[in-house]
Amino acid sequence: MSLLGTVHESDGRTWFTEVELPHGRRGLKINIEVAEVLVDERSEWGLLQVFDTPFFGRLLAIDGIVQVTESDEFIYHELMVTLPGVQHGAPSSVLITGGGDGGALRQALRFGGLASVTQVEIDEAVSRVCRRYLPSVSSGAFEDPRTRLVWQDAYAFVAETDQRFDVIVLDLTDPVEGSPAERLFDADFLKLVAGRLTPDGIVMTQCGSLIFQPDEVRQQVERLSRVFPHVRLHQAVVPSYQLTSFGFVMASAAELDRLDRAEFEARLGGVTGESGYLDYDSYRASMTLPPYLRRQLLGPA
Repeated sequence: MSLLGTVHESDGRTWFTEVELPHGRRGLKINIEVAEVLVDERSEWGLLQVFDTPFFGRLLAIDGIVQVTESDEFIYHELMVTLPGVQHGAPSSVLITGGGDGGALRQALRFGGLASVTQVEIDEAVSRVCRRYLPSVSSGAFEDPRTRLVWQDAYAFVAETDQRFDVIVLDLTDPVEGSPAERLFDADFLKLVAGRLTPDGIVMTQCGSLIFQPDEVRQQVERLSRVFPHVRLHQAVVPSYQLTSFGFVMASAAELDRLDRAEFEARLGGVTGESGYLDYDSYRASMTLPPYLRRQLLGPA
């Protein structure tokens, strides 16, 4: 039996039930049918599970929470990495904290002017498992000569490095109490991150499901707003994350202009390969919330 009984049999089929999310609303759980359990092992830092599923393809869960799936990881990673890179315009150096599956790394390497990307991941087992069972997510990014892999706690790395980055991506697991990711969401860490950006640098972080985790979304927007003068909430539907709109927060010391179509498409044109989700229309839509969610998450206009 796996963590908290997340894998179980019902009606002759196998199901994975996602655990309740940190800072999440109660009363609903997500069940995903499992065709095969490929990995069910505990690393030093958490329980790693990989399932082959009819709906999402292969899926990685850590401590009972879905992290990445083959079918829609491109949506998440294009919002997390491609979007802030296009907003910046010409990132030369990128830092990724977390992101052991390699999807964020793959997106960063699409920028033609990129000189180097540093990925800091505390759990080498995540990358080992994903390279073997979800190789399409990284697609060789770990072997790219521009990639620097650091197996270390991100808090310590950011506190100690003197390097500056054009884009910093906080590709973190949920802030489960007692987990290594928990303190990477707090204001002290965000202040350290701010000190590692170039003057027009941008930080991007995920902030949870807008529907399931509104408290986490509000909390993260507020924390970033105490550190950065310019903060903007983006959203996209990532089906594997509770089938609802998922939040991404962009922050910078520099003004975050809303790019017009010509400027956006010119900048996106400098990104190699074809984007599956991000274009000008989805960029504009990602900044739009219906009134009830805007009031709930961001307060009165």
